[in-house]
Amino acid sequence: MHRFVPAIRISAIVVNYRRAEMTHACLAALADSLARAGEEYEIVVVDNGSGDGSGSALREAVPEAMLIELPENRGFPGGASEGIRQSSGEWLLLVNNDVIVEPPAVRELIAAGKAGDDIGSVAAQMRFARDPNVINSAGIGVDRLGIAFDRLLGAPATASEDEPVDVFGACGGTALVRRRMLDDVGGMDESFFFALDDADLAWRARMRGWRAVYAPGAVVYHHHGATTPHGSDQKYFHVGLNRVRMLAKNADTAQLKRYGPAIVGYDLAYIAYAAVTDRTLAPLRGRLQGLREWRAYRRAGSPRGLVDLAPPRGLRAALGRRAVWRRHSGAQPEPANAARSRARSSRAVAAK
Repeated sequence: MHRFVPAIRISAIVVNYRRAEMTHACLAALADSLARAGEEYEIVVVDNGSGDGSGSALREAVPEAMLIELPENRGFPGGASEGIRQSSGEWLLLVNNDVIVEPPAVRELIAAGKAGDDIGSVAAQMRFARDPNVINSAGIGVDRLGIAFDRLLGAPATASEDEPVDVFGACGGTALVRRRMLDDVGGMDESFFFALDDADLAWRARMRGWRAVYAPGAVVYHHHGATTPHGSDQKYFHVGLNRVRMLAKNADTAQLKRYGPAIVGYDLAYIAYAAVTDRTLAPLRGRLQGLREWRAYRRAGSPRGLVDLAPPRGLRAALGRRAVWRRHSGAQPEPANAARSRARSSRAVAAK
């Protein structure tokens, strides 16, 4: 276990899976931004069982980083959680390996986080790398149907607020998280593997009274879809599975009774749309797996409190998000062997 070092204020954590070159580019920009922030920091790289020499390549390319090599792929929350356990900072900076941060970004995130002791997380202004003047995320929200969404998705960068504002939560693509908050809510849910782990964390934090703020000056660029393409069965499956898990854990009884019919109606419509448009039943399989786990996740959920959720957005908004993602994603093609390995990992996790 990594020894706690009080002098370190920021632990930056990046998870890699068979994308050493992309991760190296992310780390180079991240190290520059951290150096400009005026705080003591460490960089932790977690290799998620790549098995392709990624760990050795990253150790050679970024010798100053702490490298943790896991024996298997634990997904983003699993890999990030291992990095968190072996890190020592008061603040945890979670950065996807398909993100490039601007030089002032870390300084802006820290400044926003220091504005209040009840601030548990800070969201960056994430823009599409393919279209750098278009917003990918300005913090996240969750509506009363349990649908997570990115604020200002598809809006021009000029539409953003100029000063930090309160939001529901921070997109996990780039999020500054207070360690004390993470400990208070029980950490990230590693069973989510990927997708909606950030929304689940935000919901639990809100129930515990923690705030989240959006720092518009913390600009980062996201190669959206570069690690898991939109329309892939793996993504459809895990989004469906984790949507049900998130509702089971966090939605209170009153919400489920009032909005239950609308929740079911939305999900049936979404499943039908995916089946017709993308010729896949993965959204259905994910949701059915989640329903089989419902009682276990319901019992394991934190004490549920009243949280202010956004008004229902429905299928039209979901299709709008899909259109924006497809228009602005600059996904880099994934090697066939990596895609097959991801599929095997997905099936293995679903079987547990």
